[in-house]
Amino acid sequence: MAQITLHDLSETERFGRLLAQAITSCGIAALLLHGPLGSGKTTLTRALVEALPGGDQAEVASPSFTLCNYYPTTPPVMHCDLYRSPGSLPDEIAEGLDKPQIFSILEWSEYLPAAEMPQDYLDISLQPCEESRLLTLQAHGPVADGLLRHLRQFWPVDSSAHG
Repeated sequence: MAQITLHDLSETERFGRLLAQAITSCGIAALLLHGPLGSGKTTLTRALVEALPGGDQAEVASPSFTLCNYYPTTPPVMHCDLYRSPGSLPDEIAEGLDKPQIFSILEWSEYLPAAEMPQDYLDISLQPCEESRLLTLQAHGPVADGLLRHLRQFWPVDSSAHG
């Protein structure tokens, strides 16, 4: 586990670019995002997607009403909002999670049924603070462990981080 404080939008964008680079080199299949409204889930997603090859062609927006947005990046990204799907997963999301060539970003991932949980994913909890955001990152699986190690090399983790 690691904790990172993002002090402003430019740090969020920089972290998104670093995350995109790490995902491209490590090959993880899913990013699960947790946090209250306004915590920065879509902002982080936008920074990550725009940093991927082809991201300049993506119009990143919150998938609150569409449930899923797809972006023409490398790797292709499926960006979903599970807020309106507690307890059940729409077929298009379940099918996307089953395709290893698609990188899935799931907002409100606490609503993801346990049976649908990917085998290998990075879990990021975003918590807004007075003038910053606290991110808690937890790896689940060997590829996610490598991704978290990569991130730690290039971003200073807070002294309160564990593991």
